[in-house]
Parts: sequence; structure tokens; C-alpha cells
Amino acid sequence: MSDAPHRYDADALTAWTAAVFSHWRLPLADAATVAHSLVAANLRGVDTHGATRIPAYIERLRRDLVEPEPKVVVGSAMPFAATVDGGNGMGPVVGQIAMDEALKRADGIGIGVVTARRSNHFGAAAYYALQAVERGCIGLCLSPASKSLAPFGSQEPLFGTNPIAVAIPAGRHAPWVMDMATSVAARGHIRLAVRHGHAIPEGWALDADGHPTTDAERALAGVMLPFAGAKGSALAMLVDILGGVLAGSGFGGSIRNMTEDFDAPQDVGHFFLALKIEGLMPLAEFNARMEQEVAHLKALKPAAGVDEVLYPGEPEAHREQERRAWGIPLSIQVVDALRLLADEVGTPFPPPLREAG
Repeated sequence: MSDAPHRYDADALTAWTAAVFSHWRLPLADAATVAHSLVAANLRGVDTHGATRIPAYIERLRRDLVEPEPKVVVGSAMPFAATVDGGNGMGPVVGQIAMDEALKRADGIGIGVVTARRSNHFGAAAYYALQAVERGCIGLCLSPASKSLAPFGSQEPLFGTNPIAVAIPAGRHAPWVMDMATSVAARGHIRLAVRHGHAIPEGWALDADGHPTTDAERALAGVMLPFAGAKGSALAMLVDILGGVLAGSGFGGSIRNMTEDFDAPQDVGHFFLALKIEGLMPLAEFNARMEQEVAHLKALKPAAGVDEVLYPGEPEAHREQERRAWGIPLSIQVVDALRLLADEVGTPFPPPLREAG
């Protein structure tokens, strides 16, 4: 077999993933939710949060650190807001319930704000924010992670890479989407570098002794660095406050690492906001103005070495179109790990479509 990655049909990969999680006692609807969220990340090119996460998710189910059938409790003290106790359920399941609550409130009164607690790693944050666009809303989603990032001026970790995602309709264009870690790079990129034996760029991380490193293994043993110094550090703390302190979940370094800490549940929290555009401006007018905004940006002269000026979310939208048509590329290492799971549960892994170009 060639060492080049092969491409896999998105629908086949989703069906297989759902079957694996169903084997691990998730109800069919919940297994489908988890599968859809993971494959959606791969489709958009966020491969660090796609199928590569399946073995780690299964390992926590195997160790009874995640409840496959959680008793989720939704509370509401005010019409615009809700709290979700996820009952230590799968992160995508809890996240979907919380986002549904935010959208339901936005549909009714124009805004919905929801916090979730007692959850787990929930995948790519943009997956939830993008759902708001389909309902004529602006969506915001954020979630603190296990500690790996050193606040500005420190060589000790306190925050996670703490993602922030915002999705906004853009008329006839693909949605404007910002989905970023508050570190220079997502920790998943370093894990992939370790898996493939690659170095990482300078400035991503410090080693265990507090020195800059390009060695991916030494970086995993050390700490991530915030982007833009104090600015990224402040945003990481904001995520920790809204998705941890306010949500009633783990914060300040107490969230457990999904792949290394098997002593207890992760205790992850999330924060969701959906804002109905019609409450401020007719949606058609907003979309027209967004199209003008995009047109202004696209008319700019590209810098040297740049073919085209792109807006946030545009590369991912192009990649999704391409991968829906030609398949999702998965590395040999990821496929080998997934085939082991396939053998274990007795559900054959789907055959590849072709080698990735």
C-alpha cells in the first residue's frame, strides 16, 4: 500500500463512525450526532478535530469516564438564557443540546445564551456556531480545554488552547467563520506532528524547561504559547471565564486532559450565543451589506506571493466542496487506528475512494 493518504466518502465515514459509537452504548441518535460533528470537521479541513479523535473518545467510554446515556438537565432562570447539565455525556451530544436551546430562544425573543457544564471534548467549535447561520442568526461558541497554554509572562500552563468560533451569514457567499485557538496553533497540530515525525514552527511552544522548541515531542511535554502575547492570553482567560467560571464547570487548570488523565471525568464547559439578525436589521439588507463587505475585500490587490485575498471561512468552504466531491483524505496512521476499532466492534472500515492528490 502507498504511504500517501487515501480519500474516503464522507457519508460512508459518517455511517461507520455512528455504528462504532452505537456499539459503545450510545443511543442511535446520539451516535449519529457525534459522527456528524467529527466528519463535518474533516470536511472543512479541521482534521485535528475529525476522525483522528475517535480512538480517544472511545478510550474514555471504554474506561467509563463518559456516560453513554447521560441524564441531561436543562434549566432556565430567564427567557433568553438556559443552563445545561450534561450529565458527563459525550461533548458533541451535550453541545448540540445546548446550541439547540440557544437557537430556540433566538427564534422566540431574538437572542439565546446557554452555558453547559459536566460535558466533555465537543469537537470543532465552528460546528455549532455555523448552525446559527442556517437560522438567520450570528452564532458564537467557545469552550475551555485542559491546561496546556502558559499565560503571557509564565512558563507554567494554566489555560487550554481555548477555542473561539463565530459564524455570520454572508448572503450568496459562504458564511464568514472565525474558528481559532487562543494559542499560536492548536495542540492537535503538535500531536499530528509527533505522529508523523515532523518538526513544528518556532514560536508555537516551550519545552518542559521553559525554552522555545521546534521538537514536537518536547513541545507536548512543555507548554503552548498564546498568539499575540498578552492579547491571546487575555482571550484564553475570557474563554475560561465564560465557558468555565460562568458555566459552573472546570476552570483555572482543573479540566482533565482527554488523552492522558484517566482518573475522573473531564468536567468541560461550553458557552453558546445566538443573535437573531432580524432584531437589528432585515436579514436581506444585512446579507446585501455583507456581500458588499466581501466584494470590497476581494477587490484588494493581493500581497506578493498571494494568489487571492480570502475572508475567514472561505478556505474551509472551498475545502468542504472539494472533499464532498472527492472524499476526505485520511493519513495511514489514522486509518490504521480506526481499522483496529473496526476489527474490535466487527464493523468493517469503509474502503478508500482513491489516493489523496
